[in-house]
Amino acid sequence: MDQGKETIRNLLFNKKVLLVLDDLSSEIQLENLAGKQWFGPGSRVIITTRDKHLLVSLSVCEIYDAQILNSDESLQLFSQKAFRSGKPEEGFVELSKQAVQCAGGIPLALKVLGSFLCGRKASVWEDALKMLQQDLQNDIYKTLRISYDGLRDMEKAIFLDIACFFKGSRKDHVTQILENCGLNPLIGIDILIEKSLITYDGWHLGMHDLLQEMGRNIVLHESLNDAGKRSRLWSLKDIDQVLRNNKVRFLMNIY
Repeated sequence: MDQGKETIRNLLFNKKVLLVLDDLSSEIQLENLAGKQWFGPGSRVIITTRDKHLLVSLSVCEIYDAQILNSDESLQLFSQKAFRSGKPEEGFVELSKQAVQCAGGIPLALKVLGSFLCGRKASVWEDALKMLQQDLQNDIYKTLRISYDGLRDMEKAIFLDIACFFKGSRKDHVTQILENCGLNPLIGIDILIEKSLITYDGWHLGMHDLLQEMGRNIVLHESLNDAGKRSRLWSLKDIDQVLRNNKVRFLMNIY
């Protein structure tokens, strides 16, 4: 046992504790921070993670899926960051509602956007809300991209395919298409669901609008000025341009 692990064990051994482990990504982290039979009776260990399968593999007592905020809750949280109050200031009500809609009920996105807009003029708000749809480098997208960057190449490919083409499509249909493209969608889709990057209602695959926008922006930034060099094309305008300029490298009929 290394010194750090031993120190934690000695401090907490056989004591009743409430331990919160935030953003756990591997079973080894749990073993180093909260080994078996370390704590006394009545102890509770709360784990947050982006990987639901990790919780399943650890055989935790109960799994809670965090829900996005509704419109009223979102506006209140946003206002706390933007105005230091529970509601928008006069003259900013409609702009605040637009901002809340952009954040899509994601608490972290609401906090980041509200903090950024705090104390700024209405004209700046308007520009910022436009920028949110275009700028991959802002704090919200950087935060959301953490989970994407941690994926394997095959999982990234499946995520981008769903973001560009298959949001709202039947899972069995998408699975068949991706298998024909040489991917392994059965495990890949399950991993994306477990990491909360896509959703599944029993029939169709879904994706939060902000995550879809992030995925499409990733593809756009493969080649900003030449659509023919991008890995995926979904815009009719870009497809028409590529075909007219004879920039097609290959054509695959997936339907």
